[in-house]
Amino acid sequence: MIDAAISRAQELGQNVAVAVVNEWGHVVSIDKMDGAALYRDRFAMAKAFTTLLLQGPTTDAPRFRESAPERYYSTPSLFPGEVYYVGGGVPLERDGNVVGAIGVAGGRGGVDTQIAEAGIAAWKGQA
Repeated sequence: MIDAAISRAQELGQNVAVAVVNEWGHVVSIDKMDGAALYRDRFAMAKAFTTLLLQGPTTDAPRFRESAPERYYSTPSLFPGEVYYVGGGVPLERDGNVVGAIGVAGGRGGVDTQIAEAGIAAWKGQA
């Protein structure tokens, strides 16, 4: 999954970090490409973790803010340093259940989600 995401990032000329977490938010694997900023691995982990909290992609954060503002604003306090409401986190779903997540950070122009989706396609055997 990470190899496929990194391959897509290379195609797009981006230096990113990619993190995969299990359904409990524990890091399963993480990699940071040469040239990616020092802190991008932390952002990738936070995007993956936030995906679990949202039970959907981090691009859904604005809808979460509207539908559950008390949870949206309190969650970063409950999980300091682990929540990042920015695109690039995408859930791993099996049989309609979220079983983990992938987070990508460091791409310019909003391509983090595209890179994450390449990793998911590989995980599903569609790459």
